[in-house]
Amino acid sequence: MTFQELPAHARLWVHVADRDLTAGEQQALKGALSEFLEGWSAHGAALSAAGDVLYNRVLVVGLDEQQAGATGCGIDKLVGFVRAHGAAIALDWFDRHQVLWRPEEDAGNDQAWRATRTADFWAQRKAGLVTSESEVVDPLAATVGVALSELGFLVKKFDESWHADMWN
Repeated sequence: MTFQELPAHARLWVHVADRDLTAGEQQALKGALSEFLEGWSAHGAALSAAGDVLYNRVLVVGLDEQQAGATGCGIDKLVGFVRAHGAAIALDWFDRHQVLWRPEEDAGNDQAWRATRTADFWAQRKAGLVTSESEVVDPLAATVGVALSELGFLVKKFDESWHADMWN
């Protein structure tokens, strides 16, 4: 199964790296992730899952829980895989203090993403560099369906994201 074949109800895990991955790192990760997901199981039941790397630094894993649901141990295995991958290439997949965004003038350009520490992001918003029309990656989506957007997977305009709620 490919990531694009996952149903809208599929559970979603999103990890944003603290730096861009090179093309080689992305290919190696996709291969290792595919191998991991092929063997991923919960209490002996194979899990129907797929993953991908988006925007050079976002790892997404989706799981069709109508086939079989992940258990605590299964989720721990996924987290262990992600941690080990990060440690192997000096990368942090669990840094929650950054925002991935792109300015209004770069909307739709997948090479224009900027990663900014949270405090700096709010300072840039205050200075008018981040506008209502700026696009942000929303790593809080819980399902594939929630993450789907006409702007791109996980992509929302600032005013439509959880960031706007924090700003107000």
